Amino acid sequence: MISYNKLYKYNYMIYYMKSVLITGGNGNLAKMISNRLSSEFNITNITRDDFNMLDSNAVAIYLKDKSFDYLIHTAISGGRRTKEETGEVVYQNLLMFENIIKFSDKFGIIINFDSGAIYDRETDIYVRKEDDNVLGSIPKDYYGFSKYLIYKRSLQYSNVFNFRIFNIFHVDEENSRFIKSCVLAKRANTQVTIFKDKWFDFIYEDDFIKIVRFYLTTPISDLKKTINLSYQKKYKLSDIAKLIVDDNHIEIIDANTSHNYCGNGDELAHLGIEMDGLETGIQKYLSRFN
Repeated sequence: MISYNKLYKYNYMIYYMKSVLITGGNGNLAKMISNRLSSEFNITNITRDDFNMLDSNAVAIYLKDKSFDYLIHTAISGGRRTKEETGEVVYQNLLMFENIIKFSDKFGIIINFDSGAIYDRETDIYVRKEDDNVLGSIPKDYYGFSKYLIYKRSLQYSNVFNFRIFNIFHVDEENSRFIKSCVLAKRANTQVTIFKDKWFDFIYEDDFIKIVRFYLTTPISDLKKTINLSYQKKYKLSDIAKLIVDDNHIEIIDANTSHNYCGNGDELAHLGIEMDGLETGIQKYLSRFN
């Protein structure tokens, strides 16, 4: 396998920086990985400007005579509840995955960005485990269904691993995202309105990077096929808001929790990664945000 690596010399010894290809390079998470880990890995971020991932010929031309130690597949279509979706989301997500997985032999490890949406967001997703046999109902929304099918497809490849993401909070996220909206409300001394309280998973950007680094530096035999990016301790949206704003600035319209959105965090904890957790993460977030 040809590996395109940066070559470094130090004390007459030769070191190689392992190569990482990231799809969806314009996305926040792709940029975060590149910015935070570029000193440790030779990272190539690809965007639509490089080639169209919906075009199998373009993918083949780009990867011809290339190979990478790792692929991190972040490119997606859809996924935001604020935007109406069509079947085009399913088509695009499946086609992008198929076009890239066809060249799975060019990568030592492939990390696919999975989603808690595969548990079906129309149901109550509460502390759900990663195992395939407990997935439950098939998602009916376009994004969740596409992620469900991609996950099923990934099981056919021994070098594909899934990060099941619920929410990652970071300073560059959109203002409408819950934690950032709470911070903005704190700064403006305005109200935080929670229309429906629920148990909800968020993971801090520093911990996310630690998980990525772990998967890029650990023998493949020690990696978990699918991992929930979830802490073991669970919080309701109101609990999270109280970590940021005063109680008298929080309005809860419906306190009856249902349609929760959180995963079981035991498998992640068993990896032994020293993480900040939500509460310390929010304090660091506030410090960086300021």
